[in-house]
Amino acid sequence: MKIIFVGTTVFGIPTLEKLKADHQLVLVITQPDMPTGRKRVLTPPPIKVWSHKNNIPLSQPVKILDCQEEITKNNPDLILVAAYGQIIPKAILDIPKFGSINIHGSLLPKYRGASPIQAAILNGDGETGITLILMDEQMDHGPIIAKEVIRLSGDETYPVLYAKLSQLSATFVPKLLSDWFDGKMKPAEQIHAQATFTKLLSRSDAKLDWTQPAKKIDQKIRALNPEPGTWTTLDGKTVKILSCKLLTESKIELPGKIYPHLGQLAVKCLDGSIIVTQIQPEGGSIMTGGDLLNGLKSGSRLFI
Repeated sequence: MKIIFVGTTVFGIPTLEKLKADHQLVLVITQPDMPTGRKRVLTPPPIKVWSHKNNIPLSQPVKILDCQEEITKNNPDLILVAAYGQIIPKAILDIPKFGSINIHGSLLPKYRGASPIQAAILNGDGETGITLILMDEQMDHGPIIAKEVIRLSGDETYPVLYAKLSQLSATFVPKLLSDWFDGKMKPAEQIHAQATFTKLLSRSDAKLDWTQPAKKIDQKIRALNPEPGTWTTLDGKTVKILSCKLLTESKIELPGKIYPHLGQLAVKCLDGSIIVTQIQPEGGSIMTGGDLLNGLKSGSRLFI
């Protein structure tokens, strides 16, 4: 079958590697190159790099509607979408014979929107997965073709869970698409009243609130690193907290109070504490919490 892939991040690459053996990838559509990092260097999306490596035609429109003629000329059997970052209009979705299918990183209708993987960690869910939907004009709204579920251990970080779901897609999507092409699958309407929504996360969402329980802070640190990166302040300067461990002991201290625990940096939360395992002071390098603790002045003992 002739497939057009629409996506931006590395999420869809393992699936594309599987699909290219049995299908004709006639076009990849991704976002324009964007400035990234402190020096704002113009950087291509990962999908662009993969497309060039595999000699697959590429388009980078500002708006996907600008590609309508190119998509039509390729006469695709299917448009497959994963982590693209734009709403795709009906004029595009209706071009392929077998429709347009989106791979979404949650069990829809739960966690529609931009940050479903982070949401599963933030909320301490016991399971998550991927959902294939037949796309309509609304965000993550179309009827469900299939779901694949994985159990969560409760200690996943965002990069680990992202990779698990990406590989889950690569494992199941090729077979699911084969069944779809053979007419073996019938889409079912989502229960829209049960829909929940996520958003594009910003730096303000990643500020740590030490008056929350230790478990919630641990979830936030695991969900929001490396981007946008959880942070707090110490002596008026930003400090990024990159990883931690839960500490169940209880100290009678103010939330945000820093104290030593077996040579490590512990921080008091509403109930319990966390041990900071990786931390990055403003303008400095990543270090262990213990190293930061050793270098603190006597008065510097409270994260805000």
